[in-house]
Amino acid sequence: MIQKEIYNDLFSKIISIIFHPLLMPSYALLIIFNSGTHYSYIPTEAQKIIYILVFLTTFLIPVSIIPFLLQLKIIKTFQLKDREDRIIPLFITAISYYFSYYLLSRLPFHVPQFIKILIIASATLICINLIINLKWKVSSHLIGVSGLLALIFLFSIIYYADLLYVLVLLSVISGIVAFARLKLNAHNPQQVYSGFLLGFLGIILVIYFWMF
Repeated sequence: MIQKEIYNDLFSKIISIIFHPLLMPSYALLIIFNSGTHYSYIPTEAQKIIYILVFLTTFLIPVSIIPFLLQLKIIKTFQLKDREDRIIPLFITAISYYFSYYLLSRLPFHVPQFIKILIIASATLICINLIINLKWKVSSHLIGVSGLLALIFLFSIIYYADLLYVLVLLSVISGIVAFARLKLNAHNPQQVYSGFLLGFLGIILVIYFWMF
């Protein structure tokens, strides 16, 4: 029984790392560039530049700042378990995401509007998460994975992409991530459900506002 608990905890930690919320924009690009739509025919070099820029500004830069915050004792743990520990990292992450949008808008070749919108929508969700976090902790993992689900759902409708299997897979992954966060006692059920609804509905509303 103890060994099973250890395996479950290890599984939950691995899932939490693989589906870290800051990786969602990179996963979104991976799906979009392999969607069979006209996005798949963007020149390979342009795709690589967009991948690298987005990965650096939406994942690597925000994550690399955490050790410095730890060293300065601004936060207590790398996992940001306490609500108070999340305020400054979320603020820095939001700035980094808006910087990503700025850089995408300044590239010497055309970056499709939907890609730029997915970054600005993600940045908006981070800001909302930050505001909520001032009073109450909500699951960033569920915001991220449900936001990705909503994003791909809208993409498939707008561009007539056959992504049913991807949507089913993302739905299953959302459930697995929810289980992992609850198993690790990182959140209670209300924080997990709220994170899912915030991510899904937030992305839909932001993209609708920007595109329509």
